[in-house]
Amino acid sequence: MNKATAVSPANIAFIKYWGKKDSKLNIPFNDSLSMNLSECSTTSTVVFDESLKDDFVDINGKNIEGDKKQRVVDILDVVRKIARTRVKARVKSENNFPTAAGIASSASAFSALALAASWAAGLRLSNREISIVARLGSGSACRSVVDGFGYWKRGKDNRTSYAVPLALVDYWQLRDIVAVVSKESKKASSTEGHEAATTSPYFKTRLTMLPKRIKLMKGAFLARDFSTFGQLLEEEAVDLHVMAMTSKPPIFYWNEGTVQVMKSLRKWREEGLEAYYTMDAGANVHIMCLAKDEKEINKRLKKLSGVEFTIVNRPARGTRLV
Repeated sequence: MNKATAVSPANIAFIKYWGKKDSKLNIPFNDSLSMNLSECSTTSTVVFDESLKDDFVDINGKNIEGDKKQRVVDILDVVRKIARTRVKARVKSENNFPTAAGIASSASAFSALALAASWAAGLRLSNREISIVARLGSGSACRSVVDGFGYWKRGKDNRTSYAVPLALVDYWQLRDIVAVVSKESKKASSTEGHEAATTSPYFKTRLTMLPKRIKLMKGAFLARDFSTFGQLLEEEAVDLHVMAMTSKPPIFYWNEGTVQVMKSLRKWREEGLEAYYTMDAGANVHIMCLAKDEKEINKRLKKLSGVEFTIVNRPARGTRLV
């Protein structure tokens, strides 16, 4: 038997990936930037076993079948093709945070799967190659492979669309506090959202604005200009959800707790406490702040009626073997 275990962080995108230029290969319309999250991770173990007649997938203690299983098997097939083997595998995956709730569980899951499966199959792929394999399972998974802060080059084809490090873990002491306003799985998956994205009348407008926003965001990040960074962060988050709300059919990810957190952050900024929000495809809110303000902001978030609990993240290493 050939076995490997990998752990990988979820990531939060500063510039979003929304809509697929190539849905089969998960190639996006634009570049994106992200930060790995230290306290939101997936641990995956893959065992290739010649005695198995079929692949077996266990996620969070449950045997998985249907479309969810097929997404995992598709990545195993990619690895098997590279390794020139037909041996079936047993996959066991565990998340330490809510799954399918807008905290990028697919990003951590498929990046961990890509590394564990490739090592279990006897492959020693580069970070770039792991990023490409992970992307085939979930686009944002390619960003979780690299350490710290990632930059996903959209590329033109399968070999040119992958993530590279924008900055290492200790470059900027940012904190991402996830305000969990719903532990439930979202009704509309990210896959559904990506498919509907191009039906929004604002989709093309956003694409024309993105090159400038990406340049400004990258510049603010590298200069550690938190105020400019935060303003751009919120603009980008709202843009994603405006597209979701105006797609056909419309998708509404926010709930009352989401709006409460957004309004509270605006009020706190007026009082001199600087923090900014962003969201992926879900109701839960990511609050970005500087390390010095982490405790105060976390304390205030926990007092909000719409917040069930919080998860405080630092920048984290990327996918690794354990």
